[in-house]
Amino acid sequence: MHCIPSWEALRSELGHHDVILCLGNGPSSEDSRIDALEFDCLFRVNWTWAQRSRCADPDLVFTADPDLPSPATNPIVCFPAREDANRILAGYRQSRRTACKSYFVFTEIEPTGREGGLPYRPTNGALMIAAAVRLRPSRLIIAGVDLYLHPDGKYPGVSDEPNDYDAIHRRDVDLAFIRDALNRYEGRIEILSEQLRLALESHSC
Repeated sequence: MHCIPSWEALRSELGHHDVILCLGNGPSSEDSRIDALEFDCLFRVNWTWAQRSRCADPDLVFTADPDLPSPATNPIVCFPAREDANRILAGYRQSRRTACKSYFVFTEIEPTGREGGLPYRPTNGALMIAAAVRLRPSRLIIAGVDLYLHPDGKYPGVSDEPNDYDAIHRRDVDLAFIRDALNRYEGRIEILSEQLRLALESHSC
């Protein structure tokens, strides 16, 4: 398992990625329109989607969770920061399982603004979108990044988890980060999350 050092190296490792589908874990990640989409690369966040059996073989997963992925998958994994990578990779080694073919650390390739000690950091969903922009696909599709505003709750299906951000994240931080990334994107974008689309169109958070 090796550490990918740059966006260029990630492009090479992923191969063809003209159309990237970014799926967060919100209810819109199971929008019926997704079934008809054609894409080259699938990006996902954490591992909760593995229990739902839809879009369950991603090319790249963004996580700070220690859970091991399904043995049926072999994605590249992105960790937000080096401390996350060290902690989770130690768990992978302890399990004696190769849980991913390679990995990269987002903040080692690109700063997020939190390196100076800011109290909040972008979510993995926001990092996923920023990474997709850096890979320069001609088309970018986003769903499941619902900003914890979807009326159906935090995740698809029945969930008793509060539909809100964890303490280390904030909606305004996420939106600013996503907006900045998408402002640099020159391709075609399709946002299937109504909550994200409306928030990006608004000047307020």
